[in-house]
Amino acid sequence: MKKRILLTFAIAAASLLMGYGFDVPAPASEGGSGSVAVGNPGGFTRTSSPGRVREVTAYNVGVKEQTNDEPCLGATGENLCRLVARGLKVCAANFVAPKTILHIEGYGECVVLDRMNRRFAHRVDIAMREDEGDKAREFGVQRRHVKVKHVQP
Repeated sequence: MKKRILLTFAIAAASLLMGYGFDVPAPASEGGSGSVAVGNPGGFTRTSSPGRVREVTAYNVGVKEQTNDEPCLGATGENLCRLVARGLKVCAANFVAPKTILHIEGYGECVVLDRMNRRFAHRVDIAMREDEGDKAREFGVQRRHVKVKHVQP
């Protein structure tokens, strides 16, 4: 009985440390452009994946309650308030390196210049201006295809 309790506790602790999200491969689009891999003895068809389905949320840069003590300063040291005000699409993600470009279905491309709490290891958080609080709340939590476009060396 003690072993079962310890095992349950260990699994729960491990899942908390790893985050709540799970990577789920995105379904291949119907009638997608498939191609046969060269040197593939079985001739299996591979389709280009639109990315992984991930939870996508939004937050307001410049709002201390949603960020930290320096609400305009991103994890890369950039002034996110200024960049977002200029129209740059900025996001936060922990599963890629900083300055990576992500493509989010229905949103477009954004550059990762911020990080999130480690419990959201598989989530993407879109940065919005401070005056767009209603827009960020309305966005809520959505499941969208997210594809890594370019990794900064």
